[in-house]
Amino acid sequence: MVCKKCKSHRMHRIRREGFLRVKLAPMFGFFPWECFSCRHQQLVRTRTKRQSSPDKDKPREEALSQAAGQPRPSQIS
Repeated sequence: MVCKKCKSHRMHRIRREGFLRVKLAPMFGFFPWECFSCRHQQLVRTRTKRQSSPDKDKPREEALSQAAGQPRPSQIS
């Protein structure tokens, strides 16, 4: 993450304070950040929707056997 004001890469999360940061910003996924260098504060959307895992469409037993390194039931003769 880069500061918009001084272009520093030294940013850290800060506590939410005020109506905008406490009530409205979280509803849209924004988090308050502050620059260590210039102390500029900004709201940044840092988290996105989770991607679906490739194992989501597989049956649970098959996904677990693959994770354990065991052969698939279809591979057993």
